[in-house]
Amino acid sequence: MSAFLLCNKYMIKDKPVISNQYGALVMAFVPLIYAISLRGFYVIDLFFVLSWLFLYLFSYPFLSLFNKRITARNKKWAIIYAVISSIFALPILFKQPTILQFFIPMIPLVIIQIYYTKQKDERNLINDISGYLIFGIVGMAGYYLITQQYNIAILIHPTLFFIATTFYVKSVARERRNPLYKKLNIGIHILLMLSYLFFNYYLIAFAYLCGLIRSIILPTKNLNIKQVGMWEFLIITIFTVCLILS
Repeated sequence: MSAFLLCNKYMIKDKPVISNQYGALVMAFVPLIYAISLRGFYVIDLFFVLSWLFLYLFSYPFLSLFNKRITARNKKWAIIYAVISSIFALPILFKQPTILQFFIPMIPLVIIQIYYTKQKDERNLINDISGYLIFGIVGMAGYYLITQQYNIAILIHPTLFFIATTFYVKSVARERRNPLYKKLNIGIHILLMLSYLFFNYYLIAFAYLCGLIRSIILPTKNLNIKQVGMWEFLIITIFTVCLILS
């Protein structure tokens, strides 16, 4: 019993290092969910999802090491997450070792993220886009795992929507006093909605319409960051459902 209490005390004292950007965590899995919906669910997907989850968790303490937040705790949890992710990745590599090719386009994107972390400018739009592209590449890898085929739509559709979402979030948060971001936010939603209508992606266009309505109405409601996040979860859920059904 004393050993259990000691272990429990240690775990409370040394809590896991986890980013509070829960919206980004949701975004990280949208392309993969889309990929699985396109080619069906397989048992190996459980390993893929868990490996990707811990790789995503690894990214926060890992990148923090480049922003003068080098602590033993960050190093420890970066290693723990990396090891767990690697363990879950073993069955995936055994089944389809060529999936490692998807790490190649990720390398320059990770370098971009390291650069902006060093500059303490993690909210930079370019840094955001690099993260969205990584999410899309992971989704493509999930599709390739079963089909051995490349599906660029898994990269394009979520990335475009996430970029539009980013303009909205910036327009009601850090750039709320900048009228340019408000115009860009509404403009990019209209442009993408019309583009999807033109190519007969009606459901995805509907998701952009929901995003456009949110972009026009919610900024007038003086929402706090938590409320903004809750609405974004709803909008991303609508987009994901429309994406799967399209």
